[in-house]
Amino acid sequence: MKKFVSIMLFMSVFFTMFTAVGHAAEVVPKLYLNGLLLKSEVAPQIVNNSTIVPMRTISDGLGYQISWDNTAKTATVINGKDVIKLKLNDNKALVNDQSVLMDTPIMVVKGKTLVPLRFVGEQFGLNVEWKNTEKEVHMYEKPAVSIPEESSGTITDFSFDGANSVTIRYEGTVKTNKPMYLENPKRIVFDFPATNYSSSLSSLFLNGQVEVSVTDSTYLTGYRYSLYSKSPDIARVVFLIGDDTGYTLTENLGEFRLDFMSLSELPGDGDTSVKPPVITDPVTPPANTGILNVVIDPGHGGSDPGAKSILNRWEKEFTLSVGLKMKTLLEKESKIKVHLTRTGDTYPTLEERVQFANALKADLFLSIHANSAAATVSGTETYYYRDNSSALAGIIHKHLISATKIKDRGVKTAAYKVIKDTTMPAVLIEAGFLTNTSDATMLYNDASQTKIATALVAGIKEFLKVN
Repeated sequence: MKKFVSIMLFMSVFFTMFTAVGHAAEVVPKLYLNGLLLKSEVAPQIVNNSTIVPMRTISDGLGYQISWDNTAKTATVINGKDVIKLKLNDNKALVNDQSVLMDTPIMVVKGKTLVPLRFVGEQFGLNVEWKNTEKEVHMYEKPAVSIPEESSGTITDFSFDGANSVTIRYEGTVKTNKPMYLENPKRIVFDFPATNYSSSLSSLFLNGQVEVSVTDSTYLTGYRYSLYSKSPDIARVVFLIGDDTGYTLTENLGEFRLDFMSLSELPGDGDTSVKPPVITDPVTPPANTGILNVVIDPGHGGSDPGAKSILNRWEKEFTLSVGLKMKTLLEKESKIKVHLTRTGDTYPTLEERVQFANALKADLFLSIHANSAAATVSGTETYYYRDNSSALAGIIHKHLISATKIKDRGVKTAAYKVIKDTTMPAVLIEAGFLTNTSDATMLYNDASQTKIATALVAGIKEFLKVN
């Protein structure tokens, strides 16, 4: 667990300042995480000269999982490797089973768990900055110190001739893996291992990539490029093509040139031209067959049971049951290959789930969860993080609401790791609240689970345009 001396020095000044202000001034600081304002139904509060903040608001922003056991009155936060347990009205927390003293006990206000800001900064490894004029607390994730593998080459430039040719220029040693043909939409994907981008190209990235639209080409409608992976670096370039499209690839010193043309015009020399389908390494998804790879992630499992329901059953039971029902339904689809992150009571870490989906180069990722809060809270939520997942979230949520028939709490954004660090369209559902008697009864009903699984599969098929 990371510890930062700077947070302690800052917080000593921070709390001293608020001691002088007191409750009479009613100072309610705004909270920012990595530059984004954290919004919550419950504002930060000052108790016994300590600032307490909503735990879920911060953990959601960091992509951590948090659950509330209403019976034991205990909140559990899991960030992939660390487990933090906090009990209502207790100023001692358990961090990986080690007792840690907090400035003040945790509180529950309007169904939200509030914890001391000092504790959050220390245990979540955040650097904290206080802006006195604005009365704002800014929290920043400190990047992990690592020694990445060095890239052997750098892509320096893309140029389009205005018709049907794109040239990729580079420095150093750059090689391309065997390209993949993917559907919906039709595209050709090139991965360049041990390759990064020049600073001038990287500065153009928006949401992690650059997209270029092409309007005057017969065979090419656009292309985009991004850093698909770090440590090791893998540069990815994707070309959006029409139905009757192939290409020739020519490599000269310091550049690759792709000429797009009709399939009937290809010279067919086998080395510099590609006609779909492309035979790829069998270890990777067989994209050339038109098969769409879908990853279903039943949340929690094994040593991480998730939230405890009011029916005295765990979240991991619900998520696995729905995931297995989805697997059965998706296996009937000839155009879809389904992959589960777990098929039994095991706990793959969040990082392992991400790596599993990214290694498959999946076309879609869906994580199944159920929520917890005060006993009166009910409803269904769907979360996404990246822009390429927005449409999927809307479609999945529409079908999920139809199946659960409980309160519609909307489509929301959150930086959950499994939908933040995966590269394909990805969503996380919170099907209902296990701490609500009506929701929980529905969620653990076998017929309702079948309806939920059927609805999620229908949403997946609609998004992937599978009839």
